[in-house]
Amino acid sequence: MTHLPRSLRSAAPQWAALALALTLAACSQSSVPQSPAQGRAQSQENLPNFVYDGTDHSWTAQDGGLNLLQTQAIDPGDNTLSNEPWTAATNGWGPAERNRSNGEKGTGDGRTLTLNGKTYGNGFGVHSDSSLSFDVGGKCTSFTADIGVDDEVGSLGSVVFQVYADGVKLYDSGIMTGASTTKSVNVNIAGRRELKLVVTNAGDNIHYDHADWANAMLRDCVVTTTTAPSTPTSPIAYSGPITITRGGTYSGNWESLDPNVPAVSIKTAEPVVIENANIRGRGDLIRGYWVNLTVRNTNGYGLNPNVYGRHTGRFISAEDVLNLRVENNYLEGTTGIYVNIFQGKAANGQTVKILRNRVKNIDGRKSDGKGGYLNDRYLVQFVQLSKVRQLPEVEIAWNEVINEPGKSSLEENINLYSSSGTPESPIKIHNNYIQGAYAIFPATDSAYSGGGIMLGDGSQDNLNVAGGYVEVFRNQIVSTSNQGIGIAGGHHQNVYDNRVLSSGRLPDGSINLAQNVGLYVWDMFGAQASGIWSDNSVHDNLVGWARIRSDGSTWLNNTWFPNCTSLCYNNRPWPTAVTLDTERQEFELWRDKVRSAGLTIGPR
Repeated sequence: MTHLPRSLRSAAPQWAALALALTLAACSQSSVPQSPAQGRAQSQENLPNFVYDGTDHSWTAQDGGLNLLQTQAIDPGDNTLSNEPWTAATNGWGPAERNRSNGEKGTGDGRTLTLNGKTYGNGFGVHSDSSLSFDVGGKCTSFTADIGVDDEVGSLGSVVFQVYADGVKLYDSGIMTGASTTKSVNVNIAGRRELKLVVTNAGDNIHYDHADWANAMLRDCVVTTTTAPSTPTSPIAYSGPITITRGGTYSGNWESLDPNVPAVSIKTAEPVVIENANIRGRGDLIRGYWVNLTVRNTNGYGLNPNVYGRHTGRFISAEDVLNLRVENNYLEGTTGIYVNIFQGKAANGQTVKILRNRVKNIDGRKSDGKGGYLNDRYLVQFVQLSKVRQLPEVEIAWNEVINEPGKSSLEENINLYSSSGTPESPIKIHNNYIQGAYAIFPATDSAYSGGGIMLGDGSQDNLNVAGGYVEVFRNQIVSTSNQGIGIAGGHHQNVYDNRVLSSGRLPDGSINLAQNVGLYVWDMFGAQASGIWSDNSVHDNLVGWARIRSDGSTWLNNTWFPNCTSLCYNNRPWPTAVTLDTERQEFELWRDKVRSAGLTIGPR
């Protein structure tokens, strides 16, 4: 399969790094209230439900801290954190406040949460030397908030915001003052039970340290409901593998612990629908030939094969496909979706559509046979279309794909191998969020091929077999190492209106040595002379692909277009420095985009 060679890495121009700081508009500050150091302590009788811990200023919650708020269980979807009870809380000056600023020593004496002139209806107002803990039960995907020093202290104060989950620090804001630009926090807490929000005094004192966790939200929570909520939820009971030999709708929980046996085998050309299912296995989860298949609202989990040199199987492995729809599923730890050769009838509306799936850690690592993994991988993708040719109405859209270093290994997230649409109906790859593609071990290794989206891979023998007639638009590609989006062969492929960015660092802040180029157009097969390479365009994309030298200095390697002239234009550099914070903000932008579109990503 095609990948960007190491020789390209040295060929890219070293553009000067943009040094603009990320800024947000700020309105005028409100008047400055009395400093905590000057304030008069209030009596304990004015603080029902709260007790002091023996010092003049500190405070500890005694009863979960909801006061008159009704306790609410976490609901499916997004949850306002200030509606949830905390399990423990301390605050450096007076009580921590819900949905208002810290104020002074009294309960409820704060104001509307306000950061740089923007007001918020929910969140927490705290003081430095504070900690709020919540039992989120591993139910939610991420925690988000806007943070900063409340406008009620003007430009004063100095604090550091930190987010912990199960005792591990996942976020640190650095020092922020009343003059700082508001920051957006977006932390992955999937599978974590305890969420702790900490504000420190930045190493000086607690004066004016009024800190806001504004619009604090638990995102994309999954809650299993039963007819008797007081009864503990039982683990999923899986049955053994199933073989489907007749068309129909199938729901259930199936697993295969033999890497040679799929959890679900489809041996019929009749229409099959798999929905509301849970599937796990050490090999392929769903496998079939000559299938007319719909998979929706299903969870798929890949397991370590525990056979030396074997890799986890596909979520779906489908060959000689008659029709395929994959929508609103959750995939974790699998090797993705493989579609090899289309045999259906496009005139009857048969095609391939992969829509609104949530995906975590596409993983082609090979097992060491002992529950771990070798330093070796099988080349896999979230989606690979192989030899799916001249097919109209193909769509890969609104999927959320997140890969983590050390927990995943893939080549491209989306790869089109010798696949094409038609002039009237090109393959459409749009509105996907794709984050992460890393070297296997260590994740800082520079010897890595893969990335975000690859077009034009495969044979260039003639126009009928070469990739072509593809549109890639309005995707968000984040931190996919080697490349963001590339065109390596084929014809009539149009890449436009995408957001492609990477800080050049791994999530832990270390340098990503496999970092290469944001967008490239390169006739790597030499098909231009035969006329097969033609009309490939890349335009109107926003690109910020940072690379970091050994001395820590940064430069942008946004584009490399050795085989594109007039059709590659108006690709704009990212307007600010690209940092890990920029990447986190891009994920929040994606979430806002999904909410605005009224869509559900993953199982409904």
